[in-house]
Amino acid sequence: MSAAQHVLDQVYSLARIEVLEAEPGAYAERLAAEIAPAATLPELEARDAMLIGALGQIDAMSVRAMKIRLEHALAAAPSIAAPTRNVFAHTIVSYRDRLSLLEDRARDVAARGGAADPDGIAADVVAAARSVLALRDAVRDGVLALIRDLAHAAVADADRRARDRNLDEPVRRRWSAARRDLEVVAADPEHVLAAAMPARLSALPDQLDEPDPEREVTFADMLELD
Repeated sequence: MSAAQHVLDQVYSLARIEVLEAEPGAYAERLAAEIAPAATLPELEARDAMLIGALGQIDAMSVRAMKIRLEHALAAAPSIAAPTRNVFAHTIVSYRDRLSLLEDRARDVAARGGAADPDGIAADVVAAARSVLALRDAVRDGVLALIRDLAHAAVADADRRARDRNLDEPVRRRWSAARRDLEVVAADPEHVLAAAMPARLSALPDQLDEPDPEREVTFADMLELD
């Protein structure tokens, strides 16, 4: 298990959730330490896949955290049974911008389950969701910043290779696509979630970037040749 993954895997209790809430950047810091340099297209694609996977692991952690939050928030509320709590937990990310819908559904389930105060129970569910989603956002922010910085740092080298006269045209075209994709990711790190990097590159228009102008031979250069 990687050190970064260990940070998320430790979320198995309220106390451990609070530890991560106190230091949400720990995951991104450990992830950054595990990322190897990427100097080739296959290496860039492998790094991209690793970072996409890291974002997915945050969502998996959010499901566990929501289960824990609901277990405690609804400990005295049998009107929302375990199967429904599990559904709410597994779909927590989908409610990020729809908490009112979650509240309506929780209220309806609680009322049908015979709760004396369905509104109060629904409020508890939403409070748990807000807490979990806030943690998710805080952890993701660090990873998205890492994705942005890595992409920004790779743009110049990709551009250089795309214009390198010594490389074959198909290779230069591939590097041109990589450079354009990296520019988009540097501006919007969540773009990596659109598809795997090879698919994103293939979707871009074919383009051969103009090589840098050749350096003119000076009189001093000719003297050195003599």
